[in-house]
Amino acid sequence: MSMNYPQNYTNFNRRPYNPKAAVKQFTDLEVYQKSLEGSVFAAHEVINFLRASKAQAASARTGKGKTAAMKAVLGENKADAYADVIEESIIKSMSITALSIPHLIAESHSKRFGESTECLKILDEVMLKCNKMAVYLEQIRDICQTGIEANRFEEEINKYFYIRRKVLNLQRVWRKYITENTRT
Repeated sequence: MSMNYPQNYTNFNRRPYNPKAAVKQFTDLEVYQKSLEGSVFAAHEVINFLRASKAQAASARTGKGKTAAMKAVLGENKADAYADVIEESIIKSMSITALSIPHLIAESHSKRFGESTECLKILDEVMLKCNKMAVYLEQIRDICQTGIEANRFEEEINKYFYIRRKVLNLQRVWRKYITENTRT
């Protein structure tokens, strides 16, 4: 039994079919490309903030451009030094995490052709690091006065949640591929 639809009927829920390009190497993976973008943000923007804050702290220690009243208010005390250590620690941890994610994706892609499920464990680690990146970005946004707009941090946080979701999907596909190939 066929249904007769009007001539102007269109299904608004259907998108045109666009096949994705074949993945020939890890650089073709969208998760790799997005994680690389995120690591560039961490390495460039946030590290530039750290350099600027160190230069400002060095300037404050030498007293250049400060009056005696400013020195009394902004004097070097243990709280300021502790805050600097916290900022530097968060930024260092975040940078290491951000820079490691693309490497782990590349490593996992290589190991998926092996006989073990090690590639799936590496993808678990990638998802964990994506969660850590969201926390680090929130901490830097809320603790450090970077001068970077809050919207920019929100974009990066959302990017890492997107990467995490896509890595989970990739893991499911690879798991299915591995189990199908071990049965035959």
